[in-house]
Amino acid sequence: MCVYLVTIGMLVSLLLGLNMSWTAITAALALVVLDFKDARPCLEKVSYSLLIFFCGMFITVDGFNKTGIPSTLWDFMEPYSKIDHIGGMAVLAAVIIVLSNLASNVPTVLLLGARVAASAAAISPASEKKAWLVLAWVSTVAGNLSLLGSAANLIVCEQARRAQYGYNLSFWSHLKFGVPSTIIVTAIGLTLIRE
Repeated sequence: MCVYLVTIGMLVSLLLGLNMSWTAITAALALVVLDFKDARPCLEKVSYSLLIFFCGMFITVDGFNKTGIPSTLWDFMEPYSKIDHIGGMAVLAAVIIVLSNLASNVPTVLLLGARVAASAAAISPASEKKAWLVLAWVSTVAGNLSLLGSAANLIVCEQARRAQYGYNLSFWSHLKFGVPSTIIVTAIGLTLIRE
């Protein structure tokens, strides 16, 4: 019963707009305390190398953003990435796919979100909504192109390697499936968003 109450409390706190990080940490600590058991077995399941990877990735992306290179690249690509015609939508999708596979899909949204929305808002409010849909769709699907495109891919790769019979999912074997599937699924989604 306490688990449900803590979970509901966390969801209500998030819906009220409280700080997401502090809300999640508070809920996690409450659950650890309510469990009345040693937390060591749970903490041993945590992939600390993956946590360090995430920390490093976000620190690196923030540093990269502060160099001004993303702004300069966006200023160069923005005239070709107008969401009000199919060519612009395709260019925007290509930019998102490339950046998602260089910096991963979550940092890509953090780097491009405000810029893409501002560019589309200059066209119309409907275009801004469409731009957010394109960014959400393409960055999500772009994560499937390569192992670096999404942290979820790295988690799967690591789990497969650690499995009982161990499977080594290489960058190139993933790419053979990832490239065609990403292109096809992205195109289908963009067609639906365009309508």
